[in-house]
Amino acid sequence: MPAEEAMSPLHEGVALQTSGLYKAFGGLTAVKNISFAVYEGEIRAIIGPNGAGKTTLYDLLTGIYKPDAGRIFFAGKDITGLPSHRITAMGMARTFQTVRLFPHMSVMENVMVAMHHRTHCGFLSCALALPPSRREEAWMREEAHRFLHIVGLEMQGESLAGNLPFGQQRLLELARALATQPKVLLLDEPAAGLNAYETRELGDIIYRLRDMGITVILVEHDMGLVMRISEKVMVLDYGEIISEGTPEEVRSDPRVIEAYLGSVVD
Repeated sequence: MPAEEAMSPLHEGVALQTSGLYKAFGGLTAVKNISFAVYEGEIRAIIGPNGAGKTTLYDLLTGIYKPDAGRIFFAGKDITGLPSHRITAMGMARTFQTVRLFPHMSVMENVMVAMHHRTHCGFLSCALALPPSRREEAWMREEAHRFLHIVGLEMQGESLAGNLPFGQQRLLELARALATQPKVLLLDEPAAGLNAYETRELGDIIYRLRDMGITVILVEHDMGLVMRISEKVMVLDYGEIISEGTPEEVRSDPRVIEAYLGSVVD
């Protein structure tokens, strides 16, 4: 295991920063000496071949795994090793490669579930439907409708989540992540399974989120989407950063072409 690098807290304007992140599973090193900084309002893409360590990096950032070495700074604090629910409450949310909805609940209810850490009424008030709980439920529905509007699902609120087409299920998961009020949003292959039209719509939504002040980081294999919307691209291979820069810089980097792209993306 490498020694931890010198660490410093977030600089002004930096939304998320890592220093010397390292994670191994048995004899397999999944993430090795990863240091990077993402600025507030940035759209950052992370690309790389399967097994490059992208999902493990997300799991470290969101508290699913604890790093063996290195530090993570977010919202002005060292969050290394904090549990996922605390990191979410601080303002970091993520989606997953596999859609994780409650299929037998309505679209509206799926979004409302994600707002539980923002509610205040206790069990008794909710069970007896006392006025405070009724007011809070009305507020939650209004908020959920707002998030559904952002992703274009405001007309589907009463539909069962499991009955939505796959592309809309992806958007519902995004709306549910937005319901946690993230400052930083991590998207894990958000375009997987989407057709060309849906992917273009997704790109427009990500631009909208950036304009709302949300910093967006996406792991993605759709190079057309990555090159269209990303301001910075970071490339992983065998758990290490092999390239980082603008889409134009990364797409012409010989190391990236050899490790992942195979040829320069048109």
